[in-house]
Amino acid sequence: MTTFAYPVNLKRPEMAESGAGAVTARIPARYTVAVNIAKTGTAAGATTVPLFVAPAGATFYECVLDVVTAYDNLDTKITVGTSALPATLFAATSVNTEGRRAYVGAAAQVSSNSIVLTADTTVQAIVSIATSTVAAGSVLVHVVLG
Repeated sequence: MTTFAYPVNLKRPEMAESGAGAVTARIPARYTVAVNIAKTGTAAGATTVPLFVAPAGATFYECVLDVVTAYDNLDTKITVGTSALPATLFAATSVNTEGRRAYVGAAAQVSSNSIVLTADTTVQAIVSIATSTVAAGSVLVHVVLG
């Protein structure tokens, strides 16, 4: 398996090694991970689910949630971020109805997402089941890195 380090240097053969002829670019990476009751359990409480490891040098660009099967509890929420900033990608959002939840970052989220990661960082989801057990629930978490 090939491992890439960010940023990836892209060069055409006719371009110079440095200066105006060199090109540096970020290759976007998209991660899609299913979070469901098999990973969260069915009891009331908060469960942290590791999603993937974002490589050093990357920045967060976008996060979208697709609620494929609604959690059948009146107040179940999902939060997506890192252990240091749990809600940096998605603040606590209800997953009790099916559909897509688009990222609309607050100023603090946009600011923290633009910071380049200095080390490999685990992205996680925290699912909070409020009051009673659940029998169904599945969310696809899509994260795009720049």
